[in-house]
Amino acid sequence: MSVTAQAQDQDRLAAQLDRPVATKTVPAKSDDDPNGQIQCTYYHDFMLRETATDTPDPNDATLIPITAGAPRPGCDAVQHDKQLILKTEGYSYIGRKERFLLFSDTDPNGAVPFMVLDADSGKAIFDDGTPPDHGMQVVALDHGTLHLGYTRAFNAPCSLLKDPVGCWSRLVADGRVPRGAAQPPRDLCAASYKEENAPADDPSIVSYAVDTTIDATGQVHVVPHGAIGCAPVP
Repeated sequence: MSVTAQAQDQDRLAAQLDRPVATKTVPAKSDDDPNGQIQCTYYHDFMLRETATDTPDPNDATLIPITAGAPRPGCDAVQHDKQLILKTEGYSYIGRKERFLLFSDTDPNGAVPFMVLDADSGKAIFDDGTPPDHGMQVVALDHGTLHLGYTRAFNAPCSLLKDPVGCWSRLVADGRVPRGAAQPPRDLCAASYKEENAPADDPSIVSYAVDTTIDATGQVHVVPHGAIGCAPVP
């Protein structure tokens, strides 16, 4: 995917997420500053603070509640009462849809892991992955239920190009592909491996489209659809 197409995808996703009231970036104070660069995203009810955002391995993010009428917290490393430490080390903040917070792996290899957290508890309630060149496409909320539309992707432990029958059987046995999905054609991976000049024994990134819903209780329902995709893990 071109840089322009990626930017368009990011713009479309941002338009579907809740718009922050402000953002601020504070550079690291020194090369050995343990907080590194600080990124703060402000909403009417909380501030989401990320540290070490100038590295491929950001620290756990912090959610700091904002009381109505109270001054906005500073974008710094100061500790606050009632703050929530989010288990997001190595992930970057994508945005929120009301109580649902989206984070994506900052430095992935192959498929790009993401997770959804509950802003009220700070706990992760869902995780999955997308292809490296195509992230989340749909984020919507309907009566408290989050709807996500995206192409699911994961790094397989084998190559669908080198061993299409054996690798597929392994993925089916491990529950990694949709139940009842037809085995893809033997030449499924040929074009992508050739384009990337990848050896046939490189493990495969396997992908397929899904619609996922997460209701107000945290119950997840995933409906797969569409054809299986394949690309080499870099």
